[in-house]
Amino acid sequence: MVRKSPVFLALAGLLAGCGGITGGGSTPTPVVIVQHLYVGNDNTPGTVQAYTLPITASSTPAFAFASNNVVSIGLDANNNALVGDNAGHLQFFTAPLSATSTPSVTFNNGSASNNGQIVFNFGGQAFAATTSTAVNVFTPTFTSSSAPSTVISGGLVSAMGDVLDNLGNLYVANAGTGGGTGSDIEVFAVPYTGGPAVTTPNQATTAYRKMAGSGSTLYVCSVAGTTGRIDAYGLPLTNTSVPAFAITTGVNVPEAIVFDQNGNMYLGNLGNSTVTVYTPPFSAASAPAVTLALPGTFAIFGLAIGR
Repeated sequence: MVRKSPVFLALAGLLAGCGGITGGGSTPTPVVIVQHLYVGNDNTPGTVQAYTLPITASSTPAFAFASNNVVSIGLDANNNALVGDNAGHLQFFTAPLSATSTPSVTFNNGSASNNGQIVFNFGGQAFAATTSTAVNVFTPTFTSSSAPSTVISGGLVSAMGDVLDNLGNLYVANAGTGGGTGSDIEVFAVPYTGGPAVTTPNQATTAYRKMAGSGSTLYVCSVAGTTGRIDAYGLPLTNTSVPAFAITTGVNVPEAIVFDQNGNMYLGNLGNSTVTVYTPPFSAASAPAVTLALPGTFAIFGLAIGR
């Protein structure tokens, strides 16, 4: 069984915001940590654009670094980035990220021909969804010949999104279930060697994509229908869990989602090339506080927040 009392933590954002103080004497100086929203563009040419937080409707990129056809971005606790393209390649960029960043190493996501969501645990392991029947785990140090140290499968049809809670449980957004008409969520407990501890009921015509958690709620992107929605599931998940509510206002084919350290939700909308920002508390009535239209031709498939 999945261990009790799971909550979700924004790994890179949380650790980056815990800077502490510097200085001496009786007047210590707080450390100010600049946070960025990283937005990936699944185009050629395409880049990862970095926007300084907080963003507004008129924000422009602080910098961008090149990596064509970006479909996923994961940041570890040190703000190193693992970027996945739409051909199954993973590029590792070492911090600090900047306009001159180039990959220190490139390797394949196992035998995958595409990439889903990428998340890191506190030990620096990368969990890379394959958009197929597995989530591959890579253990640092990464090299050009890195291969999965663990392959997580068992009921997965199309692993699109993944996220870890504070207990290490892995949640996978599994599209293509029910004969290709719907999606479910599978939960794998440490050490991920068996089948899922929990599989939620198939949600017909959902087309689940990436997901993220905040507190005791899991938020899942669905691109079904004309504009899609965000399904919200309360924790702990069980074999009978269904969404508690859905957010639809300001949502337009959501392919990516992330939370900042203040609990604000950011959606990457493929349908109209926007990032919409929602403030807590969330409900079916939630509407964007900020809508940022991205410049040029922008196919949003990946979001991350870090330094």
